[in-house]
Amino acid sequence: MSDVSIIICTRNRIEDLTRCIQSIAGQQDIKHTAIELLIVDDGDIPVHKLEEYREMISKLPDGELKYYKKEQPGVWLSRYQALSMVKNEIVIYFDDDAELDDRLYLRRLLDTYKQDESIVGVGGVAKGLSTSRAGKLLGVLTCQMSSSPGKLSPSGLAGSLLQWGEAKSVFPTEFFHGCNMSFRRFALNEMKPYPWMTSYAVADDLYMCYLASRYGKLVIDPNLRIIHHESPSSRDKAGKVAKATAVNHYYFLLLKQAGMWNYIALLWTLFYSMIKHALKRNFNAVSGYAQGILFVLNPRKQKYHEYTASLPIGGKGLT
Repeated sequence: MSDVSIIICTRNRIEDLTRCIQSIAGQQDIKHTAIELLIVDDGDIPVHKLEEYREMISKLPDGELKYYKKEQPGVWLSRYQALSMVKNEIVIYFDDDAELDDRLYLRRLLDTYKQDESIVGVGGVAKGLSTSRAGKLLGVLTCQMSSSPGKLSPSGLAGSLLQWGEAKSVFPTEFFHGCNMSFRRFALNEMKPYPWMTSYAVADDLYMCYLASRYGKLVIDPNLRIIHHESPSSRDKAGKVAKATAVNHYYFLLLKQAGMWNYIALLWTLFYSMIKHALKRNFNAVSGYAQGILFVLNPRKQKYHEYTASLPIGGKGLT
């Protein structure tokens, strides 16, 4: 069996983090697997809680807890830097508010990798996500989702994951749900510290999946279920998140070398989202989407290659 490195990026969510680690510590049928857990912290975890977590993980057959306190905040930077700090072949990313819903989760995940050596990434499902036929139709018409569960929308959005709860078997995919995803570590060698991926890194999971897909197959195993204790809304300002949705998806389309139709689809999605939030009188979000639309349309914005030309490749050399 392969050994596993689990990465949890966190910021001041002690209750959620504790529940997540408890669910990891309760995993079964992994007696020949080393489990390395790395906590990448943008907040403050009390020393006594770290000792509690270390005690939990030590009860696994070969469990080890590592802790890294970051100086620069940001989820994307946490995910990127963590790669240089872990050692095992399979790297799993859980959100701090995720809870494994199956004591055989890790066993099932490793079995999925063993089915096909060309698989470089395996994702799972967050329980409770679903959509109606009308919701699916609206999602397709507004370019927020694809009619196929494993496909991104034309604008690069991941709304199709709402269909994953209906799946009965493993299926190929272009993307994962960021709260519940794993990769072979070498498949993430091309990650970079993108400067637009600050604060709330919208679509960070999409970037990782696209980079990994260059090395092999990505699949979703619907048996890998978590309970996602997600906050009702982002802790960042709605306007900031809305603008980040535009900026990050724009650069994602550039990374993919997408066609003109995809940028038109992105503008349509952003316009729809702006109108929807206007009807809800969420004017911070409206302002953010408006700024995002202007960013996409601005011919003088900084180009992707200008942003990335001087960036280091991979996570090597970071401390």
